[in-house]
Amino acid sequence: MNKLPALEDIRVFVTVARLMSFSQAAQQLLVSPAYISKRIKLLEENLGQILFFRTARSIKLTHEGQIILRSSEAMLAELEHMQEQLNACREEIRGSLRISCSTGFGSTYINPFILTLRESYPLLGIDLTLTDKSVDIINENIDVDICIGGAISEQFIARRIAHNQRVLCASPSYLAKYGYPKYPQQLEQKHLCIAIKERNQAPAVWKLEQQQESMTVTPNSKLTVNNGEVAKQWCLSGEGILLRSLWSVLPELQSGQLIRVLPQWHQTADVYAVYSRSIRTSANLRVFIENLEQFLTNNLHHERT
Repeated sequence: MNKLPALEDIRVFVTVARLMSFSQAAQQLLVSPAYISKRIKLLEENLGQILFFRTARSIKLTHEGQIILRSSEAMLAELEHMQEQLNACREEIRGSLRISCSTGFGSTYINPFILTLRESYPLLGIDLTLTDKSVDIINENIDVDICIGGAISEQFIARRIAHNQRVLCASPSYLAKYGYPKYPQQLEQKHLCIAIKERNQAPAVWKLEQQQESMTVTPNSKLTVNNGEVAKQWCLSGEGILLRSLWSVLPELQSGQLIRVLPQWHQTADVYAVYSRSIRTSANLRVFIENLEQFLTNNLHHERT
């Protein structure tokens, strides 16, 4: 045997062997008898074996042909089973997904979304990891990571599922003591800032933008934390100016507990679903991402204040 036989040759051989007729096999496979003869000849040459005894009116399997038929039928059955499993993976919503997200966004939005999703897909299991550290979706076997802003590796698929902005805010007590900043550069020395160590973004710099203008400032951070809720509590206590997602601070902005500073400036921090395989190959993944996108469209706080 010089090389593995072609799958098409195996399929033609099994069809001929089952029907014991080249012409009937041609009719069933919707090809010409000449095509059937060519594929059988190629298979025999490839295997170095005669598969059929041929007469003018009939054919019969050789001993070697009978052996090859049993193996070929088993192989085709395995391939058919594999295809059925792949089809089920694409279409059936069952099994489990491993999801990761930051603690703040995960607690506020992913948690209620999963409860809503479970109502429609009770056979879909969710393994949710909330962490404020960077995750390796390949080595940690994560199906989809929900990211808020920051840099995303080009080796992964990143689908934007919601718009989001980070805004600058401070408490009335802080502003009464230190006043309002007039320019972003004043955040580097004149004012105190609170930095958050985002999962995929360095806390040392704040990239701000307004309309077509953008700039990077290095905040004067005396307090740094990897948890957004803690950072917000520090901000509410008057410890400094905070750059935080609007969805997180909108209630405090509306109540007056926090006040936007430099309101013309913001940081784009859209919400992305990051994954390593196409949603076309997994119905579970597709359903999760598409439903999450709709959920965030309906529920994410993104109003301008």
